[in-house]
Amino acid sequence: MTEGRDALASERDFLFASLDDLDRELAAGDISAEDHAELRSGYVSRAAEVLRSLDADATEPQQRIRFGWKAISGVIAVVLVVGGALAFVLANALGERLSGQSMTGLDSRDTAAVLLAEARSVNFVDPVRAADLYALVLVEDPANVEALTYRGWTLALAARQNPDDVEGAAQFSEGVDLLVEAVQVDPTYADPLCFLGIIQYRFVEDADAAKPFVAACLAANPPAEVRDLVQNLADELGVGG
Repeated sequence: MTEGRDALASERDFLFASLDDLDRELAAGDISAEDHAELRSGYVSRAAEVLRSLDADATEPQQRIRFGWKAISGVIAVVLVVGGALAFVLANALGERLSGQSMTGLDSRDTAAVLLAEARSVNFVDPVRAADLYALVLVEDPANVEALTYRGWTLALAARQNPDDVEGAAQFSEGVDLLVEAVQVDPTYADPLCFLGIIQYRFVEDADAAKPFVAACLAANPPAEVRDLVQNLADELGVGG
């Protein structure tokens, strides 16, 4: 382990310990809920950066996206449940846009809404196409937290399907980077926290790294469907929520 990587690992351990200390202080009444939430957001955001740096420094990044069929089936179950929740939200919030409908007359917000709707509709059928649609949103709105989150997640999924190990590793790395950026843009948005927890546990097989993200995901009050899904993960990890 290089000196720089050793320092990052020490910082990671310090941040995880600090998160545990914060939870104990809140339970003991030594810190207010507001201060706890603010400090936890900062620690989680920095922990995401540190984990990203550690992943980028790994000598064999291809191994991060290779798993047996048992693990893959678990991730597919995750995709189906979350996909169903997003389809329900899409149907109610945006309605159905007919194929080929013109975007003429739409302002940038309307255009983003249409692109997001199209991306959601193919998230789990064609993740590469969905990632491209989210990228178009980010061209106009680089801080769009939904586009950052779901381009990151769809790239991580696409990496697992990519037969080219080098290209897949690059997709995976970019996906994690975008999820980390989404956390930094809005630490209260549950979805990127949930996905980072799933990736660390199911994809990277690092339970210790997954725990703070799963805990933060549950604390951010995700939608009921996602909460039920991540609660199962939390139970496996022994994380309260």
